[in-house]
Amino acid sequence: MSLPHALLGLIRYRPATGYDLKNTFENSIHFFWNAALPHIYRTLKQMETQGWIVSNVEPGEGKPDRKVYRLTEAGEKEFLRWLSQPPENPEPRLPMLVKVFFARQMPVREFKEHLEKWRAHYAGLLEKYEKEVAAVIEQYSLRYDASEDACYWRLTLDYGIRQAKMVIEWCDHALEGLQTAATPPNGLDAHNPG
Repeated sequence: MSLPHALLGLIRYRPATGYDLKNTFENSIHFFWNAALPHIYRTLKQMETQGWIVSNVEPGEGKPDRKVYRLTEAGEKEFLRWLSQPPENPEPRLPMLVKVFFARQMPVREFKEHLEKWRAHYAGLLEKYEKEVAAVIEQYSLRYDASEDACYWRLTLDYGIRQAKMVIEWCDHALEGLQTAATPPNGLDAHNPG
């Protein structure tokens, strides 16, 4: 995915400042594609140079002025062009699984700690998905008058929930195997407690 196209999609809902876009990003796209505020501002500048967006400064009443970005016709065309292209095949990069692959070379205690931290991370994500994100979807659906879009936002949330549950289940399985098996999974040395 390209950050410019994600930003085009967000600006398409309504004009926004870079700060507004970062906040929206953190409540939505951030869960599957991250971008820091400086990167967002650099990308917005590039997009403006390409003619995909335009900006104007709105005076702030008792606050700093705001630079607000709006989609151009060229930006709309580019967003729809990108959206219609088949998605790229994802190139998985999971550092934790590389460690799992080589875990026989480390003390079992350390490997267990890695698994527990990975599990805790996904348990935290799952809790956030289930308790917070559904409400955010409803909030943004109303803010952008996008009830039809919300169905698709819920699909991305469902993917995140299912992925988090799968990782938690896998970690539980691996930890259980380390506890109960004479020969732990993946050939780990049970006699090397660390």
